[in-house]
Amino acid sequence: MSKKGVITIGKWCFKFGIVPDYNRIRGYLFHFGIFKVISRPLEGEVITKKNYKGFWLRKYFDWKGFEIKF
Repeated sequence: MSKKGVITIGKWCFKFGIVPDYNRIRGYLFHFGIFKVISRPLEGEVITKKNYKGFWLRKYFDWKGFEIKF
């Protein structure tokens, strides 16, 4: 059985989402990536380019809402 949202070493992964950034009022983080994790960083370290192959995009933005009109 496969767990959703689990990133495994040596397997291509896809991530996409818009999640709240709790450090800012009305702040959000957009993230998109197609990548393969090569090695797991040590405990407490941040993932760097040497730990994965692929493409990763992260963009912080303020979202005041949206409206669709006809």
